[in-house]
Amino acid sequence: MRPRVEESKKRLFQTNIRLSISEREFAKEEAAKIPCSVPNWIRRAAFNKARIIVKHSGIDRDTYRQLCSAGNNLNQLTKRINNQQFPKIFNELQELKKLLVEIHKQILK
Repeated sequence: MRPRVEESKKRLFQTNIRLSISEREFAKEEAAKIPCSVPNWIRRAAFNKARIIVKHSGIDRDTYRQLCSAGNNLNQLTKRINNQQFPKIFNELQELKKLLVEIHKQILK
């Protein structure tokens, strides 16, 4: 069962607004950067004094995930190197290098 929302936090009123095509597209793009829904982005933009922080600037979400994955692989390989497992990881380092080159190309597009 869902927990009850405090009375002071309940959203009891709905306001409808009209947007031009360009305004709607802008709102969609900005909401996708955070990521959140368009209504939540508009609510944050209207009522938060602090600026809305974009989690990853201008990098495609899939590219960002690949970069995180490559970082995790690099950490694992570094741990193996520190455990004296050099011959086993040479091929993995070559694969990681290829992946990082591909991600670099995607970022520079």
